[in-house]
Amino acid sequence: MVHTWAGFSFGWLLYFIFVTGTVGYFDSEIDRWMKPEITVVEQLDNQSSVLSAAELQLQQLAPESSQWYISLPTARMPFVQIQWLQLANKETNTPRGWQEKYLDVKSGVTNSVRETAGGETLYRMHYNLHYVPELVGYILTSLVTMLMLIGLVTGVVIHKKIFIEFFTFRAKKGIRSWLDIHNIFSVLPLPFHLMITYSGLLLLMGVTMSSIIDVRYGEGRENHKKFYDEAQLDIKEVQFIDLAPEALSIETVLADVAVRYKDQKVSFIGFIERGSENEHYEIWFDKYEGIHLVSAVEYRVNGDKVEIEIATEKAGSAARIYDLFEHLHEGLFANIYLRWLYFISGLLGSAMVATGMILWIKKRQINGASARPFSVISIIERINIGIILGLPIAIAGYFWGNRLLPVNIEHRADWEVHCFFIALLASICFCLCRSVKKSWLNLLWFTAGAYLLTPLVNMVTTEHSIIGSIKRNDWLMLGFDLSMLFFAGCFALAAIIVQRKNAKAQANEEHIVIQQKLKESAY
Repeated sequence: MVHTWAGFSFGWLLYFIFVTGTVGYFDSEIDRWMKPEITVVEQLDNQSSVLSAAELQLQQLAPESSQWYISLPTARMPFVQIQWLQLANKETNTPRGWQEKYLDVKSGVTNSVRETAGGETLYRMHYNLHYVPELVGYILTSLVTMLMLIGLVTGVVIHKKIFIEFFTFRAKKGIRSWLDIHNIFSVLPLPFHLMITYSGLLLLMGVTMSSIIDVRYGEGRENHKKFYDEAQLDIKEVQFIDLAPEALSIETVLADVAVRYKDQKVSFIGFIERGSENEHYEIWFDKYEGIHLVSAVEYRVNGDKVEIEIATEKAGSAARIYDLFEHLHEGLFANIYLRWLYFISGLLGSAMVATGMILWIKKRQINGASARPFSVISIIERINIGIILGLPIAIAGYFWGNRLLPVNIEHRADWEVHCFFIALLASICFCLCRSVKKSWLNLLWFTAGAYLLTPLVNMVTTEHSIIGSIKRNDWLMLGFDLSMLFFAGCFALAAIIVQRKNAKAQANEEHIVIQQKLKESAY
């Protein structure tokens, strides 16, 4: 019994990691939808005036801050954002941390945007597991990932005909059909599965193998910070440009960058160490526009000259390998088409885990393990349905919470996450109170309805709608609403298939009962 519960607990956790990690590939797009007050900027017609307005707002909001950042519109983040480092203030009980506002480029003032957990929180769930302590989340995620990697490698070795069986699908064959579906979901994106599990394990090695760092640098956060600072050192090329120190400004910096890096789009402008002798500008390029050697450039005054530092790659070989796997795992270089390929591969991985757990239960049912209504397998089967369909419902609940929670409620972002887990728990409880057949059918229809109504909820609670998004060229908002309708259609189709299957099974059962009664009456 302990073995069974432990195995399924890891399976459910792996499914949770796959689903939330897959959704995370569109974290920026989800952020945009969950902040409907943001003014979308299709193209900056007058960049100089927008930058002046952003600087003015920063000067009013954070005149004493040592660091300012201005983000320029990109394909995935089509808006102007200002950020600053808020200094700690004991008198007002203000902690040290980053603050952000969004600029309305037409009026030159900041918008009031609702507090939201956004797509970033959904993405982070797949490795920090949210409610558990951060270290525990990292360790559990690493452990599950290691088991996943072992399962993938041993699965390829053991199943000698795995690629032959990939082209085999036997419909309406019961457990054989489930096995064929599981094989398809496993083999089709197998390179992705191997890459995503190995790279995920590698990205968390600083936690799982922290004892190695302890031996060399000592224990504690400060000592570990020394290790990371050394490991993540960039190779920087220093040059001097023909520009007078007094002429150095954000306008001259951007003009120089435009000449030097014509093919790269600027995403962030940084005003670093303001008010000090080491005051300088940082220019960061859009990491989602493909693979480029140069990631950032710094401009500073050095004596009577202007010096630029060009960050290219990490100094250490290990750090370069780490960066490579980080970019592969997160798809940082991916354009929209490759990002969708990542997303679809992630969905196939989620389906692989889900069908694997269903297949295990089906095999036990053949052996009569779930004959009793309250047996361990019977309970696990119901929880399994609640988690497999409950997670999509929870994500819909997360989106609904963003639109329906009062804008001024305290801890609003936390309540959005609470909505997520409340919906997941409610789905599990619902399945525990219903039969297996009704649980599948009811939750499939409920999920389809939840996603179908999401664009309607968006239209009723905000100024956005599908038609309005088309008129405003707000393609991210439009794409999100259309994606919700697509997923609603997928779940509705699955519900229709299950409903027909249940009806056919019930008709067969009634036919068998009638036949038995006829035989009894004949005697």
